[in-house]
Amino acid sequence: WQGGWVAGSVGCYLSATPLVSGLEVSAGWGFLNTEFRNGTDAFTDAVLEGNRTPFTLNLTDNVAAQYRSENSFFGRLEVIEFGNTFLNDLNTVEREAFALAHLRLGYEYEDYGFSAFVNNLFDTEYATQIFELSTGTVGTFGALRTFGVQVRAKF
Repeated sequence: WQGGWVAGSVGCYLSATPLVSGLEVSAGWGFLNTEFRNGTDAFTDAVLEGNRTPFTLNLTDNVAAQYRSENSFFGRLEVIEFGNTFLNDLNTVEREAFALAHLRLGYEYEDYGFSAFVNNLFDTEYATQIFELSTGTVGTFGALRTFGVQVRAKF
């Protein structure tokens, strides 16, 4: 591959503490526009000008709500959205947009804490890599719903 690319991005992050004591809400948003200015594909000689660069999400956003009680219990729910992206220079392999939700409940006090969590709460299936081969399309997938417990102590 030879050529150049151009990128433009916009983003913002907001955090608020509503009138409920211990509650914090945050949100973020980002937009990235990248495309090839020129160049050709190394294998097919296809012109890349105007194609989006691979592995660059066009949109990301997130929203989270976290509550901490006066007696050190807490809960957090966050949702992260990943916009669509192309997984090759030719823009023939596209990963659709998807969202992941994560939940954590626990207790923290001074130098110790424990929590239980669920990542990918709704068991969303999503690809992390996809390749087109002469024998077909292959890929790898992200982690499905994951449960866990975390214990921490500071000495």
